[in-house]
Amino acid sequence: MKNLPHKLTISLLLVVFVLSYSPVFAVNEDNFNPNYLISDEEMQDHNSLTREEIQAFLTDNESFIANWKTEDKDGETRKASDIIYRAAQDYNINPKYLLVKLQKEQSLITNTSPTEKQLDGATGYGITDGCGWECASYLNNKGFGKQVDAAAGIIRWYYDHVDTEPWIRRANQTNIIDNQIIIPQNNATAFLYTYTPHIQGNKNFWKLWNQWFGQIYPNGTLIKGFNSSSVYLIQEGQKREITSMSVLQSRFDSKLIVTMPNTEIENLPTGPAITFANYSILKQGNNYYLVDFDTIRPFDSAETVRKIGYNPQEFIEVEKDDLNAYQIGKVITASILDNKNSPAGRIVNIKENNAYYYLKDNFYYPITDPQIAKINFPNLKIEKIAIGELQNFEMGEILKFKDGTIFGIKGDNRIYVMEDGKKRHIASEAVFNGFGYDWKNVIWTDTLTGMNNPTGQPLYLPTRLTLLDKIENKTTTPITNTIIKNKMVATPEDNTNFVGDKKFTTNVDTYLIADYDSEEILAGKNIKTVRPLASFTKIMTAYTLLQTGLQMTNSITYNPTIQKCTYSNLRTVKGEQFRNEHLFWSLMISSINTAAPMLVDSLNLTEKEFVAKMNKNASNWNLNNTFFVDSYGYDIKNVGTAEEFAKIFKVATLNTDLRAVMGMKSYEYNELTDKDGKPRHFDEHSNYLVNETDLAYKILASKTGYLDEAGAGLAMLVERNSDKKKFIIITMGNPNYNIRFTEPRKIAAWAMENF
Repeated sequence: MKNLPHKLTISLLLVVFVLSYSPVFAVNEDNFNPNYLISDEEMQDHNSLTREEIQAFLTDNESFIANWKTEDKDGETRKASDIIYRAAQDYNINPKYLLVKLQKEQSLITNTSPTEKQLDGATGYGITDGCGWECASYLNNKGFGKQVDAAAGIIRWYYDHVDTEPWIRRANQTNIIDNQIIIPQNNATAFLYTYTPHIQGNKNFWKLWNQWFGQIYPNGTLIKGFNSSSVYLIQEGQKREITSMSVLQSRFDSKLIVTMPNTEIENLPTGPAITFANYSILKQGNNYYLVDFDTIRPFDSAETVRKIGYNPQEFIEVEKDDLNAYQIGKVITASILDNKNSPAGRIVNIKENNAYYYLKDNFYYPITDPQIAKINFPNLKIEKIAIGELQNFEMGEILKFKDGTIFGIKGDNRIYVMEDGKKRHIASEAVFNGFGYDWKNVIWTDTLTGMNNPTGQPLYLPTRLTLLDKIENKTTTPITNTIIKNKMVATPEDNTNFVGDKKFTTNVDTYLIADYDSEEILAGKNIKTVRPLASFTKIMTAYTLLQTGLQMTNSITYNPTIQKCTYSNLRTVKGEQFRNEHLFWSLMISSINTAAPMLVDSLNLTEKEFVAKMNKNASNWNLNNTFFVDSYGYDIKNVGTAEEFAKIFKVATLNTDLRAVMGMKSYEYNELTDKDGKPRHFDEHSNYLVNETDLAYKILASKTGYLDEAGAGLAMLVERNSDKKKFIIITMGNPNYNIRFTEPRKIAAWAMENF
C-alpha cells in the first residue's frame, strides 16, 4: 500500500466478517466406529439441556423453529423448544439427541425456511423404506409435536422392551446392515440402527452429534489434572503437553489454565508436545528456523539470522523429526527486516489517531481493542509510531481474539469462548462453571470488536463432564451400619428396611414420604441410616440464620480470609459487597457454598460459633443422629438420617419467609459494590423439577444436595393438585447424578397415587 492517506478512514475500522454457523470442530471421519455411536448414558441424559438452553441453541443457529409455535402431541400450542424439552423429560431421553435427529432427518436446526412437509416429518418417525411418506406409522404421527414425542418415546420404549421384544436390535448382537457386519457395543447404538437401519444415516447422526456436542474442551483451552504439574493445550480434540514453564510463559497466560479430572485427561488423544519456546531459533543441519506459535519460519540465510541479533549460543540444535509437529511458515528474508519488521511482529499505536496495529511481514493488521494485543501477543511491547511509518505496509485482516479467550460484549450478558477463530456462546452460568472457567478471566470488549469475531456454535457441557467431577476426592469416613459403594455411603442390602404398608422399588438408598400436617411417615426406605447430609445442611443453616436475627436488608463485603470455604463457587472477588437477601437466595436456590460463611460473618459470628448454634437446635429437637461441622455441607461429617432431616425440613418450611425462598424458581441481582466489572448474578433453582408443568402436585419448597459420599439428594414440600394435601418427600443416596431427578419424580408420582 504505497499511497496511504494521512488519516485512516473510519471504514477501515468498520470491516466486519460475515457471521456464519459451522460445526464446532471438524470431525475426523476416520474415527467413525459403526459399532459405537453414542453411549447409553448420553442417550438417557435428559437433563443435559434446560428449556432455555434448547431455545438458545435454536436461536444461535438462526433456526426457523426458534420462534415458531405449533401443536404438541396433545394439541396444545407451544414453542418448538418447549416441545423438545417436554419430550426429553417425559421419556428421560437426551434433548441433544432430538436436536440432532431434527437436523439429520429434515435439516430443521439450520434451515431458515423449511417446507410444511419437512416440519410434518420432523424426526422421520414412521417413514420407512417400504411405504415412505404414505406409511400409517407416519400418518398417525404427522406433525412436529407428534414427531418429536414419537422420536423420544420410541427410544424409551426400546429400553423398556429390549428384553421382551426380539426384533429390537440390542448390544453385542450381530447384525448385517448394508452388507456389513455391525455388532453394537451398547443399546443406544443398537437402538439407533433399529430406528434407522442404514450405516450412512447413522454416520450422519454421529457426525452431527460430535460436531455439536462431542468435544470436551474447545480448541485453545489450557488444562491440567488435579494435583498434577503437567499442562496441556487442547488442539483439534488432542492434548498437547507443554513441556516447560518457559514454553508456557512464551505463548500463554497461566491464569487461563483449567483444572479437570485426571481421568478426562487420560481419555483425550495425545498430540505432539509443545517443546520449544515461542521465537526460539532452531538449527537443523545448515537450516535455521524461527518458532512462531504453531509454525516454523525458515531463514533465507545464516546472515539474516545474525541480522536480527540472536547469539549463536541461543540456537537450539534439533533433528528433522523434531520439526514434524510444525507447519512451515513464510520465509524470513533480509528485505523483510529492512522494512522495520520484526520476525515476531510489532504492536504499534499511532500517535495521530491512537489506532492500534500489528505489523508483520510488510502487512499491518488493525486491532479494534488493545486487549487483543495484550492477549494474543503477551510478550510484545506497544510502540508509539507516526502514521507515516505505515506507508510501506499493506493492509491485512482485522485481528481477532486468539483461541481460548473468554470474553463478553459490553451491554450484553452473553459470555463467549474463542475457538477456531469464532466466538462460541457459553450457554449458561452452569456451563461456564462446569467447564471450570474463572470469572476473573472474562475480558469485556466493545460491540465492534465483538462483531469482528464471527459466531460459531454455542458451547454446552458434555454429559461426561459435570460439575461434580471437579470436587476433589476426600477421605471417606465409614458410618455405622453402612457400606461404601462407589464412594457413596449405602445401606447393606441385608439391612435394607422399609416403613409402611406400601413399598416403592428403587435403587435410591433412602426415601421418605410423610404427611406434612400430621408428620406421619407414610412410606420409607432406610430412613434411620446415618449418612452425609451434603447441602441438606443448608436447611439448618438458613433456619439458624433467621433464628439468630439475619437482616435481609443489610449487606456484607466479601473477605476471602474469613469467608472463603472449601469448593467456593460464588463468582466474587475481595471487596465486593452483597445484600444479605441476595446471598440468601444464592444459598438456598443455587446451593452456593460461599454464601453461608458470608451470611454467618454478617451476624458477627465465627463459623465455629454458628455451627454450635446449629448443633444446639439439633439437640433441642432430640435429633440424636444429626451433627454439623460446617455451615454449607461440604464436610462428610455433617450427618443425619432421613427421619430426623424430615423434622428439620418441617420446622424450616413453617417459616413462611424461608419457604418462599425455597419455592423460588430463579433469581437475578446485582452486587452493591462491584470490583471486577461483572456485577450481575443469576441462576435457576438447582431442582429441575420446579420447571415441570405436568406434575400432579405443586412444589412449594425444595432443596438439593450432592457429595460423592452422600449421593444425590432431593427434599420437597409438595401440594397435591386434586385435594391440596401436602407431603414431605425426601430422597437420599441416589447413586446416579446424571439422572438425579428421575427417581424422585417417580417416587413423588407414586405417593400422589397411593396416599
